[in-house]
Amino acid sequence: MAEALPEGTDQIVPGAGSNNNRDADDGTSRGKPSIDTPDGDAPGGGKPGFDASELKDKASAKAAELKDQYADKARDYAQQGKERATAGLDSFAKMIGDGAGQVDGALGESYGDYVRKAAGAVSDFSGSLRDKDVDELIDDARDLVRRSPAIAIGAAAAAGFVLARILKAGSETLEETAKTVSAKSGAAGDTPKPRSAD
Repeated sequence: MAEALPEGTDQIVPGAGSNNNRDADDGTSRGKPSIDTPDGDAPGGGKPGFDASELKDKASAKAAELKDQYADKARDYAQQGKERATAGLDSFAKMIGDGAGQVDGALGESYGDYVRKAAGAVSDFSGSLRDKDVDELIDDARDLVRRSPAIAIGAAAAAGFVLARILKAGSETLEETAKTVSAKSGAAGDTPKPRSAD
């Protein structure tokens, strides 16, 4: 015998009529609805019903795990950057120190001493940077921003300006290289010439 459909319904949805809270007398459902799953287990981990707190705990644990992973990666990148910066500062200090002899001959020994002091200061800064842990450097930067926000903003603006200049110079060099390559290939006859419409 076919089940009578409610008005406005043209088909039976499989599983729609299976509600284990249905009252046999009047066909209405009473009580708390449950979530039926194909294997009989509830999404919360085997208990009937849905356990939102358990799901929230799992999501929080996964978020904390991901946060720790990304923090470790960020520290690794910061450590690599610190190593590159100290190597660059050491090279810069050596270059300044090597130029001190030329300054002695051109401007006098007292000016050469200023250059040697500058080289020593850069070398000392590089050494202190090398000796500090990444976390200490981050704490120092935070303290600097708290004590002198204007200096921090100025340093950020200067760094942005330098970065923009480097990127602009790089893009101009790429354009010049592309023009040179296309001019050479055009002169050599590598590019096809357009035909005239005679």
